[in-house]
Amino acid sequence: MKRLYGIILLLQLFNPAFTQERDYTVYLWSEVVQADPDTVYGVNLSKLKLDVIPSELEQFKNLKYLDLSKNKLKSLPDFLADFHSLETIDVSKNQLDIFPLVITRIPTLKSIIANRNTFDRLPESIGYLKMLENIDLWDTPVVNFPESFFGLTNLKKVDLSGVRYSPTFQEKLKIRLPNVQLVLDAPCDCME
Repeated sequence: MKRLYGIILLLQLFNPAFTQERDYTVYLWSEVVQADPDTVYGVNLSKLKLDVIPSELEQFKNLKYLDLSKNKLKSLPDFLADFHSLETIDVSKNQLDIFPLVITRIPTLKSIIANRNTFDRLPESIGYLKMLENIDLWDTPVVNFPESFFGLTNLKKVDLSGVRYSPTFQEKLKIRLPNVQLVLDAPCDCME
């Protein structure tokens, strides 16, 4: 029993998914297809090898949490902008070579997990996400940050690890985001 407690404690310390407190259940797609859409607040569509989001998802307008990670998505559907309660979206480990603009039309977002994609810039419209607190871009080669990004006053944490930036680039980010926890790898002279 002590060993199990130790494992749970370690998972809570090192896994951000465990530290997020939710007052709702996150359902797998297979569990939620027959559910009443008005009573579902979290859906997990990860690891389904999707290249397109099922259109049936559109009816779940009350979602607070949506996990689309580990698929083959190259874009996201426009109907996601109608999810006016969505707080967390996970689009990590997909094939997004352009940051999905529809994400910037969800003003309730507090957390974006978009790591392990290939886009290299954030759009100017990211500034519309006034409630955004966390953005995880680990191992995503973002080098272009729009001016609006630096005006996100609720931003608390930005994970940019997995990409090596120059000392100058890192220093500029730190100056522009003085109250934000920046997660960066050791600098290199590879991007001066």
